[in-house]
Amino acid sequence: MAGFEARRPAPAHPAPLLSAQDLRQVAFHRPPPGQPGYDEQQVDDFLDRVENTLLGRDDVSEQDVRLMRFRAARPGYHAAEVDVFMDLVAETLRSTPQRRQAVAPASGAHATSTGMRPAPRLTPQDVRGVRFHKPRPGNRGYHEGEIDAFLERIERTLAGHDTLTAAEVQDAEFSFAPPGRVGYDEDDVDTFLDLVVVTLERTPTPPVRPRPGVGSRPLTARDVRTVEFGKPPRGRRGYQESQVDKFLDRIERTLLGQDDLSAEDIREVRFSRPLLGRRGYDEGEVDAFLARVEKQLGDGPPRPRAIPPITSWEQLRLLKIPMAGADRRGYRTSQVDRTLEEIGIALDGMIGASSEEVAKTRFALALLEGQGYDRAYVDELMPLLVAELRRRGR
Repeated sequence: MAGFEARRPAPAHPAPLLSAQDLRQVAFHRPPPGQPGYDEQQVDDFLDRVENTLLGRDDVSEQDVRLMRFRAARPGYHAAEVDVFMDLVAETLRSTPQRRQAVAPASGAHATSTGMRPAPRLTPQDVRGVRFHKPRPGNRGYHEGEIDAFLERIERTLAGHDTLTAAEVQDAEFSFAPPGRVGYDEDDVDTFLDLVVVTLERTPTPPVRPRPGVGSRPLTARDVRTVEFGKPPRGRRGYQESQVDKFLDRIERTLLGQDDLSAEDIREVRFSRPLLGRRGYDEGEVDAFLARVEKQLGDGPPRPRAIPPITSWEQLRLLKIPMAGADRRGYRTSQVDRTLEEIGIALDGMIGASSEEVAKTRFALALLEGQGYDRAYVDELMPLLVAELRRRGR
């Protein structure tokens, strides 16, 4: 890979970050006739290490990639293609706020996580040096001038010269770039602002957002078809939109007599999180709407159920934890979700929470009544998980 370091570009807008799946699926062509390529096994082994690094199981650094030299082989992999891809690998492994967010655990019991890494704390230098991608073809992106001005406020706040709050960052809305102009990629900006929220927040609980009310009028199929959910606060990913939409289709058909969903089905439904860096539907708004549907279908409010044996991450992710009653403050969902992720990782044999760590865990209460997970249920669940971890010697 001669000359790789000398060819390193410095684009105004870097290539998108690679994922572990990108590393697993990449394929290279053969070199042109008569030209040597790179040793296939050596390239594959190195990319396996990079993939494991993105999964938190190895520690390949940007410098390791820059210094890597592959043996020549015939035919091997096309050297120029490998070099270009290694540029992207090195850019991905750079110690930037976006990179740290890409490897940090996601919030939510349905999210995937690779280890107990704390969320990074941004500095004014991080904000000053951040770079955003151009949006995908056909998208205009956020207005660059508005984003740049907002970043200046964030930088001043982190330096102690302004008073921007996490709530203001969460609620900030930006215009799109003018027609004919290309701004900053929306997902890239939102991912970075997630980190700003984490840095500015003194507690992990997002501010209260408007949610669909319970209401007294029975829902109609048209109500279900036209319901709209907001985006979750920055710092949370919400529910995957396509899954919610498909379930709403079933609810609509049920109200039309064309399907047979029950209140139990509504109560037990589970949705995944969207991909890291993207936002789905606000989970609180979705849950509130489904609670109204459940009540209408005649089975009343959710009832606590006996906790089944939990021996794997998959079983833990399928667990539906009831929310606190309207007159009670539950445990903060973000804290419980993060702990359950690490327990699930440990149950599947990877590095995660130990039984001792879980036994010492204490959850803070939600700010308002009716928020958070039911405390009695969580208090019953955690000792069972501690016992299972101890049984496995963890």
